[in-house]
Amino acid sequence: MRGCSVVIVVLFAIRVLSAGIVRSGPVPTREQAIGDLTQATSLERAAFENDTAFFQLIRKPESGDWLAEHDEPGQTVQEYRHGLSALKPEAEQKALYMLPLGQFQSGTAPSLAKLREFCAAFFGMETRLLGSIQLDKVPTKRRMFGRPPKLQLQSTDILEWLPGIKPRDAYSIIAVTMEDLYPDEAWNFVFGEATLQGGAGVFSFARYDPAFYGEKRDPQTQALIFKRSCKVLAHETGHMFGLMHCVFFECLMNGSNHLGETDVQPMHLCPVCLRKLQLNAGFDIVKREELLLKFYETNAMKNESDWTRRRIEKLRSVK
Repeated sequence: MRGCSVVIVVLFAIRVLSAGIVRSGPVPTREQAIGDLTQATSLERAAFENDTAFFQLIRKPESGDWLAEHDEPGQTVQEYRHGLSALKPEAEQKALYMLPLGQFQSGTAPSLAKLREFCAAFFGMETRLLGSIQLDKVPTKRRMFGRPPKLQLQSTDILEWLPGIKPRDAYSIIAVTMEDLYPDEAWNFVFGEATLQGGAGVFSFARYDPAFYGEKRDPQTQALIFKRSCKVLAHETGHMFGLMHCVFFECLMNGSNHLGETDVQPMHLCPVCLRKLQLNAGFDIVKREELLLKFYETNAMKNESDWTRRRIEKLRSVK
């Protein structure tokens, strides 16, 4: 996803540094995107089948939505398999790392400890939180931008810096900040940038707070910021696992042009994207859902808890 030009102010969630898929012929059906399940176990079939009790067809985009402005072919499981050898973690790459840049003040920023816990459950990989680095120690250009002017950090500089400080056992390193980002002088802002291969990304949570736009906070604001932050963290880390935008189902990996579009997207992966991620990370399908359920219940995320509880009931019934 991209940011916006200086002239046209349109929200895009992320700019992903990757090459698109070139495919001849019609867009695959949802079943074709999931792939053949005849050799799968009963649990895998239950997890990855096109079950309308859990997964909805992607809605028709409205004006201003991502797919109304971007022609994307989608990525099937089979297409993902072709590049899987380059995407799978090496033997020593055992963890995901989160690196805070600047201050994360309690009461206004999402909890880094909770985001770490969510990331670990979602990807089935140990996730470690590094110590925060002060902004004056981050080697990046910066500017004051907007009305009133707000500090922005140049995301491309941060992306170039991250591989050099990436721990040896890291599959990816994810820099997170409450400061706004911009990729170059021609852009107003970007929510973040990530590499599709290479395991580096930087994301800002600044614009997930209504106060950024001069709007008033209310008792639900902190929960809204936290949910948005979980979504962007999982979506963009998904890109670093090689998952491209989903065009088959309502899915966490759908592209998003604006916060309204992000807010209506589900927290879960569709069967296409879940199967791709499981091929890569190799997690226990049921255990992952159990860890996510515990997280959602602990953090009073009722819709996510209810959905995940039903999924576990289905998966356990076929084990």
